[in-house]
Parts: sequence; C-alpha cells; structure tokens
Amino acid sequence: MREQQLLRRALNINFSNLKTLDLAFLALFIVFTSVATAIAIPGPYGSYFNMGEVAIYLVALLCGPITGALAGAVGSALTDVFLGYSIWAPFTFIIKGVEGYIVGSLGRPLSFKRSLLAIIVGGVWMITGYGITAGILYSWPAVIPEILIDIAQVSLGAFIALPLAFKVNRALQEKEN
Repeated sequence: MREQQLLRRALNINFSNLKTLDLAFLALFIVFTSVATAIAIPGPYGSYFNMGEVAIYLVALLCGPITGALAGAVGSALTDVFLGYSIWAPFTFIIKGVEGYIVGSLGRPLSFKRSLLAIIVGGVWMITGYGITAGILYSWPAVIPEILIDIAQVSLGAFIALPLAFKVNRALQEKEN
C-alpha cells in the first residue's frame, strides 16, 4: 500500500504545496533525464545524439507538463555542461524545457493518439530550436546535420517512451485495482 502511495505521489507532484518528498522525486526525474542525455554519441559542429528524449517524453507523459519541463530543462542543460557542451546549455534549458511542457500538456490524459501528437509537436519544437541554435552558434551549414541528429533522437525517444509510458501506466492502474 505504501508503495502505491509513493508512486502516485511521484507522478502527481503538487507544485502549489511542495514537500521534501516532492522535491526528492523531482530531483530523481532530473537525474534520470541527465543520465539518459549523457548516453551520447558526438556529432558534427558540437552536437551529439543522446537518449534524453526517452526520459523527457516518459516523465512528461506520466507526470505532466511542469515536471516534464523541469526535468527536460535542468537535466539536459546540466548534461551539456558536464559533457563539455556549455555553449549549448542556455539554449538547451529553454528548448528542452518547452519540449517537456508541450509533451506533458498535450499528451495527457494518456492515450496513444494524444501522446503521439504531443511527441510530434514537442519534437518539431526541439528540432526547430536546435536547428536555429546551430545556425547561430556555428553556421547555417551546421543546421542540416543538427536536424538529422534531432529527427533520429525524437524518433528513438518516441519508439521507446511511448510503449514504456503505457506499460508503467497500466501497471500502476493494475496495482490500484
């Protein structure tokens, strides 16, 4: 019973009345996103392919827009700094934060069509944001490889996070019944 209450609380953080436990769960989601983002393959022009979208989409779909935004913004930007891509960190904070917010807003309540649409809209935002950022930071020829890497990231993120979100949600509902 206590396990169910903790899981329910983790997925429904009350931001108007934060408690220590809520902050601990939020920190876990940020670390989860950071670690997933650190699973990376360097690309051209200071970009890198990573697994961060899996974490952002999963957290946003299960926990909602605010938790998705905070996990995406803070977790991803911290990893940019840790991996030596500091120049990207302020842009990442905004791009990934908004992406998490979009997916969490549009993807709930959880349904396949709704979640897929949320990931597509959030993914288009992310791809556009990083494409523009690559053009500003490096040069406009840097936009094409950046966009290709980001399309792969969004696709892999959706491929892994969508079924996982539904499995976790189903498991939680079965435990409640």
